[in-house]
Amino acid sequence: MLRITAGDFRGRRLKVPKVEATRPLVERAREGMFNHLGDLVVDALVWDVYAGSGILGLEALSRGAAQVLAIERHPLAAAQLEENAQLLGCSAHLQCLRMDAYRLAALADRQPAPDLIFFDPPYDNFRIGGEGRIKVWGLFLSLTQRLKPGGCAIVHTPCGILSEEELGHLPGVARRDYSQTSLYWWHKPEDPATSAEPSKS
Repeated sequence: MLRITAGDFRGRRLKVPKVEATRPLVERAREGMFNHLGDLVVDALVWDVYAGSGILGLEALSRGAAQVLAIERHPLAAAQLEENAQLLGCSAHLQCLRMDAYRLAALADRQPAPDLIFFDPPYDNFRIGGEGRIKVWGLFLSLTQRLKPGGCAIVHTPCGILSEEELGHLPGVARRDYSQTSLYWWHKPEDPATSAEPSKS
């Protein structure tokens, strides 16, 4: 079971789908992430990519986000995500697209630009030297370009696995470690002309 840590649904518990690749962000790391975001969550449009149980998007709604677009391919995980939203009574504020995350890049121009992006792919996608790693990092970079000015994108990875070369595509990216996990966040400048945009890998 997972627990919402703050906001309107504080203390409410959610179910975790019985899917091997699903690996929810631990509570301490979630608290740290949302403490960092602060008021950026309020009234935000959130993209929760590789949403799994939906804990990140649902926690964002608990803390005042306006709407969540959750992307989850696995049917069991997507069904559990939607059930969790129903348990909290916030289904009207969460849309789940049951599709591969890579399709989102093609659909992104048809969606309102997000204020926040949560990006939490399976750890196996970050295997060093693998084609999957190149592909998934390229997807993250392409999605960051869709952020509203002043928005924030956060990626969850195995601890410290991203290289300096990979991180060089995101000027000003910050990192914080929680045991075996790293969170990297990048804030898009309010005025994009004052700072470099992410470059594609």
